[in-house]
Amino acid sequence: MDIVKQLKTAIKNGTLLFGQNQTATACAHGEAKLVILAANCPLEYVEELHSSHPDVPIHRVAMVNRELGAACAKPFHVSTICVVDAGSSDLLSLRSNLD
Repeated sequence: MDIVKQLKTAIKNGTLLFGQNQTATACAHGEAKLVILAANCPLEYVEELHSSHPDVPIHRVAMVNRELGAACAKPFHVSTICVVDAGSSDLLSLRSNLD
């Protein structure tokens, strides 16, 4: 799967949240369907999120936060993306790969 292409599709017609705080809030409210993490997302955050919300799939990509931000056409680094609505993208077919 071309994750960059799927992210752009989801940005156009879905609902994505960017950043650790928004992701944690969405998980706490039960809105998160998938969390996508940059390769260099802080391990403490990942462990806390996974232990607090084991039912939310978490997928770590090979891109670092700078590359992930650029892939989403954002002028800032993105370490965490929360998929609330994937739109017409195939992002929800990604499986958790933390274990």
